Amino acid sequence: MAAKKKKKTTKKKSSGWGGRRPGAGRPPGTGTGPSPGARINRVVAMLSNDELKALKKLAKQKKLPLGTTAYELIARALKRSR
Repeated sequence: MAAKKKKKTTKKKSSGWGGRRPGAGRPPGTGTGPSPGARINRVVAMLSNDELKALKKLAKQKKLPLGTTAYELIARALKRSR
């Protein structure tokens, strides 16, 4: 006589995150795009090794990220040139 098969007792795991969860994502009404003062334009500059070294040194002195330091330098120079 053949043995009876037992039913599986463990639940099958879901294949994803479980769908929409309460509190997940952004609050309603906050996805209206970037703020008016946001920096959204990208500029690329080719620097020599010496120029990059000087920029890194300045960023370290100010305790700021390299990109923020570069932005501040450019913005200050543009204000002076007006």
